[in-house]
Amino acid sequence: MARGDFHLHSTASDGTSCPADVIALAASRGVEVMALTDHDTTAGIDAAQQAGVDAGVRVIAGIEISTDLADGGDAHILGYFPSAIGATVGGESFQIQLRRYREGRQARGLTILAKLEAMGLPLSWDRVLAIAGEAAVGRPHVAAAMVEAGYVESVPQAFDQYLYTGGPGDAPREKLPPREALQLIRDAGGVAVLAHPRYLPDPESTIAMLSDLGLEGIEVYYKNHDPHDIARFDRLAQQHGLIATGGSDFHGTKADEHLPGDLPLPPDAVDAFLDFLEQKWSADTAGVT
Repeated sequence: MARGDFHLHSTASDGTSCPADVIALAASRGVEVMALTDHDTTAGIDAAQQAGVDAGVRVIAGIEISTDLADGGDAHILGYFPSAIGATVGGESFQIQLRRYREGRQARGLTILAKLEAMGLPLSWDRVLAIAGEAAVGRPHVAAAMVEAGYVESVPQAFDQYLYTGGPGDAPREKLPPREALQLIRDAGGVAVLAHPRYLPDPESTIAMLSDLGLEGIEVYYKNHDPHDIARFDRLAQQHGLIATGGSDFHGTKADEHLPGDLPLPPDAVDAFLDFLEQKWSADTAGVT
């Protein structure tokens, strides 16, 4: 039975560690199988999988896509691609759609800088882009620029004071309707899983709706899920015939953040999810839908 973590982020989106370092950290903590699930991009998959070979960690290609709910909340959908190798996950049409969402991240970054400037904290957009490198601009890159400018002492402080979700320096970005996100992942050959369900305004009705639209799993074992949460979402997973997964949602942006593998994900749930992915891969390669 393997130790796993199916929700981690790197500098390819809004994490603070490069893909290879994420894998090295996960390996050092005993993680044997994991998924890199950066926001709106698979750019880090190739480096992560290469590092996984060296570290003896199986790296599954993944992604995280944000969606808007009708009640004003949002649901994050994780996509897993069990047969994908390298960064070009899902084919050309999938990658074109992802580029569109990353462009939305750039617009968000400019809005964040405008908000910070209005608070007397001006930053150079060119410097933020340089910090981001090849990654889509995210809040951690803005936070790093704030540290350089001397406005805060650390990236976690930038988030705690300004850039937390809904904070004075945060800004919304374009999101897909759930139906489109689920279809996008399905058409690209992926398995769609609901991330961190405890943050939903109405988990029961949202999970029922998403299940009807093609959701295949729930992140039952999330870093902040207590035993009550786990029992609740495991019950909902069984009720709707969904596979149970789990992840630490590691970004590296907070001092007290859960590290890779730091979550209550039992090895038998890891094995069950891997079996589920294997069946998905076998069905796809056999031409079965």
